[in-house]
Amino acid sequence: MLKKSTPQVFIYQIMRFTVYQCVFVLLLASMAFAHDNYAQGVLKRSVTISAQNLTLKQLLQQLQAQANVRFVYSSSQVQLDQKVTLSSVQEPLHQVLAKVLHPLGLSFTTQPNSNLIIIKPAVSPVAETAPTVERQISGQVLSADTEQPMIGVSVRVKGTNQGTVTNDRGEFRITTPDAGVTLIFSYVGYETREVGLGTQSYLKVDLKPKDASLNDVVVIGYGTTTQRYNTGAVSSITAKDISVQTISNPLVALQGRIAGAQITQNNGLPGSSVRIQIRGQGSLSSGTVPLYVVDGVPFTLFNGGQPANDNLNAYGISGANGEQSPLSLIPPEDIERIDVLKDADATAIYGSRGSNGVILITTKKGKAGRTQFNVNVNSGAGKVPYYVPVLNTEQYLSLRKEAFARAKVTPNSSNAPDLTVWDQNANTDWQRKYLGGTAQFVNASASVSGGNAFNSFLFSGLYRKEGTVFPGNLGATTLSGRFAGSHTTANQKFRIDFTTSYSHLKNNLIGSDLTSVYNLAPNYPLYNANGSLNWTGGSNPEGLLMQEFDNVSTNFITQLNLKYTIFPGLDVKINNGYTLTGVDQIQVNPARSQNPLYNPISSSVFANNKNESYIVEPQADYRKAFGKNQINILVGGTFQHSNATGQSIEGRNYTNDALLKSLIGAGTMSVTQNNYSLYRYTSAFGRVNYSWDNKYILNGTFRRDGSSRFGPSHRFGNFGAIGAAWLVSSEEFMKTLPWFSYLKLRSSYGLTGNDQIPNYAYLPTYQLTNSNNVYSGTATLINYNIPNPTLHWETTRKLEVALEMGFLQDRILLKSAYFRNRSGDQLTSTNMPTQSGVNSFSSNLDAVIQNKGFEFELNTINVATAALRWSTNINFTFLSNKLLSIGDPQKLFNSSSYTIGQPINATRLYQYTGLDANGLPTVQDLDGDGVINFSKDRVMAPIGTPFFGGINNSLSYKNFQLDVFLRFNHRMGYQFNFSDLYGFPLGNSVVNKTTAALNRWSESNPNGVYPAATTLYSSAFGYYPSSNALWGDASFLKLSTVSLSYSLPAALIQPLQLSKVSVYVQGQNLFTWAKQKYILDPETSLPGTGTGLGSGQFQAMPQLRTIVAGLNVSF
Repeated sequence: MLKKSTPQVFIYQIMRFTVYQCVFVLLLASMAFAHDNYAQGVLKRSVTISAQNLTLKQLLQQLQAQANVRFVYSSSQVQLDQKVTLSSVQEPLHQVLAKVLHPLGLSFTTQPNSNLIIIKPAVSPVAETAPTVERQISGQVLSADTEQPMIGVSVRVKGTNQGTVTNDRGEFRITTPDAGVTLIFSYVGYETREVGLGTQSYLKVDLKPKDASLNDVVVIGYGTTTQRYNTGAVSSITAKDISVQTISNPLVALQGRIAGAQITQNNGLPGSSVRIQIRGQGSLSSGTVPLYVVDGVPFTLFNGGQPANDNLNAYGISGANGEQSPLSLIPPEDIERIDVLKDADATAIYGSRGSNGVILITTKKGKAGRTQFNVNVNSGAGKVPYYVPVLNTEQYLSLRKEAFARAKVTPNSSNAPDLTVWDQNANTDWQRKYLGGTAQFVNASASVSGGNAFNSFLFSGLYRKEGTVFPGNLGATTLSGRFAGSHTTANQKFRIDFTTSYSHLKNNLIGSDLTSVYNLAPNYPLYNANGSLNWTGGSNPEGLLMQEFDNVSTNFITQLNLKYTIFPGLDVKINNGYTLTGVDQIQVNPARSQNPLYNPISSSVFANNKNESYIVEPQADYRKAFGKNQINILVGGTFQHSNATGQSIEGRNYTNDALLKSLIGAGTMSVTQNNYSLYRYTSAFGRVNYSWDNKYILNGTFRRDGSSRFGPSHRFGNFGAIGAAWLVSSEEFMKTLPWFSYLKLRSSYGLTGNDQIPNYAYLPTYQLTNSNNVYSGTATLINYNIPNPTLHWETTRKLEVALEMGFLQDRILLKSAYFRNRSGDQLTSTNMPTQSGVNSFSSNLDAVIQNKGFEFELNTINVATAALRWSTNINFTFLSNKLLSIGDPQKLFNSSSYTIGQPINATRLYQYTGLDANGLPTVQDLDGDGVINFSKDRVMAPIGTPFFGGINNSLSYKNFQLDVFLRFNHRMGYQFNFSDLYGFPLGNSVVNKTTAALNRWSESNPNGVYPAATTLYSSAFGYYPSSNALWGDASFLKLSTVSLSYSLPAALIQPLQLSKVSVYVQGQNLFTWAKQKYILDPETSLPGTGTGLGSGQFQAMPQLRTIVAGLNVSF
């Protein structure tokens, strides 16, 4: 009997791990209160320094190392890039600091009983030479985009050292001369603003964030850097980009916004999978999924490690939404930013897991300041944006009659009930009947956050309900909760970061996608005269609606990071992560929902999966600056343990359909799957980053990985990369080119790996045979897998050369990159002779796949005034995939699919030569032997995606904000959908056609484009859909997102004690312009069609056109 995961067991597992973590935290936290023996007399310590044109930051780093002190300052108050020249030999630290800081308008104080020295702006005394009339100016500083108070903003009187900073309510108070005064407001990441004082004594100041700042933080593997000094290829989106979209899966937020990343949603039903490829497909069959890392914790799935595909039902059932996406369990509202790592320099730190790219998801954390409450509620609806034009009853019956007449066959009740039995006047548009509903959406999230210099916290919760356009009460409900907290000790030596989240997704759907109803005959009766379902067409949508599919998915993630500073410049830390993901599924199939022709019985399938993973990553990080040199050294290790279980039980011969959701009523039960797998992964890694004068940067990475998926002799692999960057704009000769504000050259080369194969592939494994194969009453075993102890890592060599440029003070930023990835030692399946008892076994194939291309990203600030701001972001990618070599193609399980010099997903098609004199399709006999041969007479069809990208425009005017996003894809594929023509002519069966059939060949229409209607079979109709007659340009352009918001003026909401109130309207998937005809959506496909994804060859539920209205309130 199926054992389901009960809430009690799940909570116990969570509590057990949390208790272990808390004990660990308490043990290490006790270290934080150790007495600091060198806190006395810090300022009297002697230092020797020689600084020639160093930045203030570099000088302070040298003083920290020499005097064993720690400087504390706000980067918004202290300008660290100011140049300093100083020479001092064995001088007390306080004298050196006075020489350096006082001329810069800065002062310093010590913290009692510690080695902390606090640097802050100095307040100059009023000159005594002449009496000056002074006045008090007060006010508040708000963020222009959020209208939230800004803490720590520097407020300075222009031309003096006189200044202050804003408090936790964004308020300030400053004494100024009475006339001719200008105040300067500055904060990191925001535009500096100057405000001239008139007669007012109170100011309300808005600061606008910089849209294209090269100093913005970029998250990389095990650390952060900035766009300016990064040597790798990283593209990012932030919470702002996510907030303007009506989505439930964070991966959808990346569509069209990340250069080099192709992202496709499986269909438009809740929870459907999202497939992503970063810089092309580099593997024949061993998995192309990138590594997902959430707050430093790898997001693993049911194969016990990095997923080989993006789905949650590895051992379960696929419902109408196909393979459920695991990322649908992470609410987009919780995400602060998503960084996509692409080249070797960025991904090699993750070694064998980085060959397909890495996606780093950083969730929101609490921030210092007063406690903030936020509530965001929206509601809306979704509709199918486009219906396939199909024949009405008159046109359909005309087609069928023409087919019978040409075949000289008389229609009767057996071969043509639509012409002889059914109502000739009935006319139903089945798409509008079964896909024409309105999907309702409700989304409500709330959060509370706050903190101070030493502690921060954030609590958040979410409720989401998504409906479908199908008849009935179908849809998905998501509940989630999350906590993030941090603590830093008073001496700033010890820091704890802790996050934990839990998500619960309940999906109530049906077992099959109803989209295929589009080709039901328009006069098709759903029921027979006796009230039973009509199965003449082989399928009935009313029967499919009875086949319920219930899916409950849960996800628990917790992360604990501990960091201790041994001395300034050396930190030791340990990252701990734990994930527990579970899925419980039920699919019911009542006998009455199935075609009685096949003697159906009532049955149900019950499946559950659970994946549990632990990861521990100890690290040490050393930083040192001397002269113009800066060096950063990171060393660490990874220890990961993952185990997955899954089982599936089928109950059959139910006596009562009311019991279908329980095994109790089943007459017979059988275990169809019962799986357990254990995956262990260990590694050691290191990274060295060296910079000279902030102009020349070198970054080297090395990682040695061990995977339990390979045998002892090939278990470990070595991976690494080197990256370099030259900031040309920092050179003296560039100062003569003022229109260049930024210019950087960078390049990288490295080796990454791939172990995305099933566990135990190197071992001999066996499976039970069916109940008919017994020996002396005992079930027998057969080979399931032939051992291969030589199985080893698949490897990818990555090369990149990039140029980054900024113009007009970085108002225009252009990034361009050329990349070339070559993957070898392909992990795939090798053919075996029939007498071996197995079809194939896992092995490495001497094949090389190349992906190369160009990426471009352009960010511009078009208009920037006090009231109006307009910015544009454009990205596009040119991508080429090719099989460079293959050792012995006969060893490959599906060798006929691959051709050297062609893409690995290449398609061969017959060469269509038009219609003959009778309206039959013809194809070319290439070898002239008089026989059309599948192996010899097909030609290579152009395929792939030559280029793709997106364009985003963001416009703000006073309190209004408008965002418009389009994405495009230029590619080749099926232009027309004639999937029902496989092997059969037009009009041959009781199936409706698209209106393209109106342009068919006939005696009265000899110029018709499509084949003649007939009920007679001919091999020509088997060639036609496999020819290039229906193949061509399948490009599309989508208006993906439009968001309009209005923030209420502060004067209206402040009396209500509110800090922000905004109302908004958002639209998703609003319009599509496609070259393909007669399809619902150029991107979606039926679940399980694999490489047919988005080809237009199959119909599936399209992404819905959704419009929501919402209210966002903060207080």
